[in-house]
Amino acid sequence: MGTDENEFKVVDRRSSSGAKDEVSKPSGAGFVMKDSPSQTPAEPTQIDFSTLVFSFATGALINMGLAPDPTTKKTQKNIEMAKQNIEILAMLKDKTKGNLTPEENALLDNLITETRLRFVEAAK
Repeated sequence: MGTDENEFKVVDRRSSSGAKDEVSKPSGAGFVMKDSPSQTPAEPTQIDFSTLVFSFATGALINMGLAPDPTTKKTQKNIEMAKQNIEILAMLKDKTKGNLTPEENALLDNLITETRLRFVEAAK
């Protein structure tokens, strides 16, 4: 099997015996992954506190049936999961008290308030 410029080979060289002084010789062919020329690298997304809390709030809205699931594009109601997402937001508020910027604190307060209000309506 030949290699071209869009392939790379991965070979596991770890020893399963646990001895660190031994150098094991690679065995087997490993596996080969091909890069598709049509694929463009994904842009790195910024992951920060606001991204985290927005993901829990969005999960709550999806589980309340107020937004479609991004993978299935269908709207379904799962009140228990919505409640769990809201409880996680409240727990984050308690556990991060005194460690958030004023903006992060305001965002978290607003998200908790908004999701709780919508939960009361959705749970009827």
